[in-house]
Amino acid sequence: MHRAKTLTIAGTLGFAIVSVIVILGGAASLDGFVYRIVAPLSGPLFAYVTELGSVKVLIALTFVGMLYCLWRGDKLEAFRLPLVVIGTLVLTQLLKRVYGIDRPLIDAALDATTYSFPSGHASGSLALYGLFAFSLYRRKYSPVWVAALVVLLVAVSFSRVILNVHYFSDVVGGWLVAFTVIAWSEWIIGRKNR
Repeated sequence: MHRAKTLTIAGTLGFAIVSVIVILGGAASLDGFVYRIVAPLSGPLFAYVTELGSVKVLIALTFVGMLYCLWRGDKLEAFRLPLVVIGTLVLTQLLKRVYGIDRPLIDAALDATTYSFPSGHASGSLALYGLFAFSLYRRKYSPVWVAALVVLLVAVSFSRVILNVHYFSDVVGGWLVAFTVIAWSEWIIGRKNR
């Protein structure tokens, strides 16, 4: 429980620090550097990969995951999964409105019409696929499945930079939002189980 509380605080502080850096323009050089590295990967493959982080897909998979947890008899995880994913998505949208940072490129076909920071695809992917990976890791499933989920969430997150609809700092911000929500949920579960 103490560790989850510490991680929640660390995630919150990390997001605050990244936010200040982004607002002050301090992330521009790193954002440009990362984009120049990943831009050659742009193409139809990542237009498909990015869809795995869309709200529709995330909500559908959350529902499937919730049903699986109920079938397995894990009511707590069945409650936690939608709370974390939907909570992360809502919090991300609120933060986008608070910060009001424009995207590098607006593209409705790529689900890129709202503000840029933090990335909803990055936060949503970490919330869902990261929570799945954490759950499998904790239950001692094969590391191959855990690694596959981590690769998936990184690919979805970076697809936004590759397609030039987000900056790298947006992805980092999105990851920190989801990380904080997941850590907070662990903290709450730990307190309930005391």
